[in-house]
Amino acid sequence: MLDILREAERLKKGKVGRKKKLILKDRLLMALEYIREYRTYFHISQSYGVK
Repeated sequence: MLDILREAERLKKGKVGRKKKLILKDRLLMALEYIREYRTYFHISQSYGVK
């Protein structure tokens, strides 16, 4: 999964929006936690230290 996401990010054109606060691996893990555990984004972000 991580390889697919890396390739997709590489193919994105231009940098739009804010800088990412988490590396791609952590963003993938957050999404998987959300899908698997049905935790709120608030609680998941607390685990990763994102405000």
